Amino acid sequence: MSSRDPSRRDVLRLAGGAALVLGCGDNLVTRPAGQSHAAAVLEPDEQSFLVSAWSTLARSFTVDVRDGDGLVRSMRVAVDGAQQALLVVDNLAPGTEYQVALASDDGTALGPYRVRTAPAPDDPRPVRLAVSADLDPSPEFASDLFDHIVAANPDVFVSIGDVPYTDNGPPAMTAAVYRERHAELRTTPRVRTWLQATGIHAIYDDHEFRNDWDAHFELAEPDRFAAAMQVWDEFFPLPQARGDVRYRSFRWGANLECFLLDCRRFRSANADPDTAAKTMLGATQKAWLFAALAASTATFKLVFTSVPLDFGIGVDHWAGFTVERQEMFDAIAALKLPGVLFVSGDQHYFAAHRHAYGLREFQVGPLARGLGMVGREAPGVLFRDVRYNFGLVEVDGDQLTFSGVGPGGDVFYKETISAAQLTPQG
Repeated sequence: MSSRDPSRRDVLRLAGGAALVLGCGDNLVTRPAGQSHAAAVLEPDEQSFLVSAWSTLARSFTVDVRDGDGLVRSMRVAVDGAQQALLVVDNLAPGTEYQVALASDDGTALGPYRVRTAPAPDDPRPVRLAVSADLDPSPEFASDLFDHIVAANPDVFVSIGDVPYTDNGPPAMTAAVYRERHAELRTTPRVRTWLQATGIHAIYDDHEFRNDWDAHFELAEPDRFAAAMQVWDEFFPLPQARGDVRYRSFRWGANLECFLLDCRRFRSANADPDTAAKTMLGATQKAWLFAALAASTATFKLVFTSVPLDFGIGVDHWAGFTVERQEMFDAIAALKLPGVLFVSGDQHYFAAHRHAYGLREFQVGPLARGLGMVGREAPGVLFRDVRYNFGLVEVDGDQLTFSGVGPGGDVFYKETISAAQLTPQG
């Protein structure tokens, strides 16, 4: 073994083997985390998760992973030139809670972070998932909502966009400033509390680059776009780099599979005519979605789309892509897929919707951002409430309960639906 600290790439190879135990900072006085250090536990699956750390001061972190029986893994990982340290922790037990603690070489302690691995695909145990969007760390949007996410004790959290707002004035234009915006979010105390409570799966929407971006803006601002995507991948890495493919699915036990759509990277310009040539998903992602839904054996299939299917303001969502939206609805109906539920964000209020074939959608957010982007009324709008919120999804057998939870822990909406009721009709 080399005496040098492993690089980020080295750690990705080493994490699955024997524990790499190096005495790093053991004799330093521990001090609490401030504005220069942050971490999150990302992409938990049946046997692994990622530990993503950031620091402007540290050169390395020691990462200790424990389960109920004690220390499972201890490794030291170097901080790279982008101020990131990334560790893949694998060969873990499914359906197990772990505690992750980090100590930097400058004596800063982070954590412990609580994360659960996914139950095995044949494990029918009840599961609980939380979901929301739209998070700005500004004090003007502060509430006790994060305390209630922690109190809900979700198995995993899904973040579906606008986390963080990098285009607050002056807007980020370079990788360095995008990093500042991501770091500002992760070092905010109430956000840190949330990140320490659960593992996260995340996908971006628009404000991680710029407002309402589509193919036109990507071409018009290539350097800014490249910087935004580079930094997104630094702070929300995937276990294996896949170029510009960030859409994906993950299984959580016998009864739940989740599909995270990328509703930005492959979309046509919003201003294009709404014809069969206009796409939100792109041909490859769309084919993947239809095939993955058809192949899923989970009782419930949650499709996370960062923008709503309808009833919002403007055309920066599926209301501007109605031909492709109908194609998606028709494909789900033709397959007679049971248990399909859409979950969306972006419009800054909670809502329950019904669409063609009786397909259902719940709209969530914001976690912390301005309120009140209420769109048009329509028969498909079943419920609306304008407040900070997150959605809580509880699955037990063939029953799914979706709750809207607001500040104060107020459960202001709750609906239980069977897999049969979430099967397209007609």
